[in-house]
Amino acid sequence: MKTEERKAGPEPIATDPVISFEVTNCTGTETVRVSGQTSLPAGAITDAVVAKMSLPPNTPWALRDDNQGVFLDDEKPIGEQMSPGAKLTITPKAHLGG
Repeated sequence: MKTEERKAGPEPIATDPVISFEVTNCTGTETVRVSGQTSLPAGAITDAVVAKMSLPPNTPWALRDDNQGVFLDDEKPIGEQMSPGAKLTITPKAHLGG
């Protein structure tokens, strides 16, 4: 009869894949390289970029994918909305009209 030996200890921790990309400010004067977990909401990444670029924190900001020409949804995971190596622009949210 064979028995399987098991060692006590913690189970391996699953890690979230990481995505890397570039973000440029809306004037094109500063670009930063950003890496983050693909499961993080775009809004959390936006907040980190605002801090890293020393942008005014009391202004609402949005990330725009330059290749696709779309704004990222703050609530959805960043990894579902863009490809690794993407080039994004951070821009103030404009509430026009209505």
